[in-house]
Amino acid sequence: MLSKTFLAVVAAQLALGQTLTEVLTAQNSSLSTLISLLQGQPDLLSAVAGLSDITILAPSNEAFTTLLSDPAIAAAVQADPGIVPALLSYHVVNGTYYAGDLTSLPGPAFVPTLLTNETFTTVEGGQRVEVRGSSDGVSIFSGGGAESKVTGADFNFTGGTLHIIDKVLTIPSNLTTVLTSTPDLSSLTTAVTTTELVEPLEGIKQLTVFAPLNTAFEAIAETAANLTVEQLTAVLGYHVVSDAVVYSSDIKDGAMVATLQGEEIKLTIRDGSVYVNEAKVVMPNVLVKNGVVHVIDGVLIPKNLASGGDSTPSGTPSSSMPAPTMSGSGTPTPTVVSAGAAGMGVASVGVALAAGAFAVLLQI
Repeated sequence: MLSKTFLAVVAAQLALGQTLTEVLTAQNSSLSTLISLLQGQPDLLSAVAGLSDITILAPSNEAFTTLLSDPAIAAAVQADPGIVPALLSYHVVNGTYYAGDLTSLPGPAFVPTLLTNETFTTVEGGQRVEVRGSSDGVSIFSGGGAESKVTGADFNFTGGTLHIIDKVLTIPSNLTTVLTSTPDLSSLTTAVTTTELVEPLEGIKQLTVFAPLNTAFEAIAETAANLTVEQLTAVLGYHVVSDAVVYSSDIKDGAMVATLQGEEIKLTIRDGSVYVNEAKVVMPNVLVKNGVVHVIDGVLIPKNLASGGDSTPSGTPSSSMPAPTMSGSGTPTPTVVSAGAAGMGVASVGVALAAGAFAVLLQI
């Protein structure tokens, strides 16, 4: 039996003479709004039409109607013309991915897009989208966990293929916006503000943050009350990986990763879940402007502080920090104080991210 991927490749060869413009025109009834936007960006359209080995995620007319029905979004687009080409670039993926390739993915894949404008992202190689496939179809996840579903697939052209999606992708917001729009991360937001780490963290171009839930901070309330600002800064730095964006698909069981604070954390995989030391990742892969956030159910405590020693930060957060290292073994695993049944707050995190994502769709 011929595979779906093989048939898609054959179809692509048959469509070899079709340009991107011709494919878009053939789908005018579904993609006329996208066509109009692209025509308003002739340089971008020309650049994309000249590329090879790409996949275009094309929002339907209904997707754009839903997006622009929000007055705040319409006003933002009108106020900053640069938003439109950035948003369109985020819908162009590097690599040709046919539907058969996507539905058979063994897990989530984080693929780079053409969005490289540093006003909107500093992720090396282009801001990512998360792709998940199954026998039921393909979903694309963007900023704030917003989900778009593929409703039409494999419209092939000389440079690659095009899939129609039912919602416009969300450009990931900056770290502050993600934290402040998520009620179950308000304790972390307060801690980051108190230690004046907001600007330094947002200045790191490649960033991974393990973000404890409010319930995790409540579990160490007595300890936290006795921390100096310097010690709190060290604790927060122990939750940050600088100069590396670590998505869940990158994590290897037993890897040791250097943190901004200077000590290492241990990443393990147990029964399909990721753990950071002993804290469980309860919501992975929240995309942000300069990297990714993983929500965890415990606060990580550096071993020096846990043993009563001085755990001051090894340096000030900056984009020039040396890259972290990963290895199969390393220093003894530092202490983590887990919040236990913190999962009660996970649902509200998801709701907040989904609701907040739409409201800050084009916010940086």
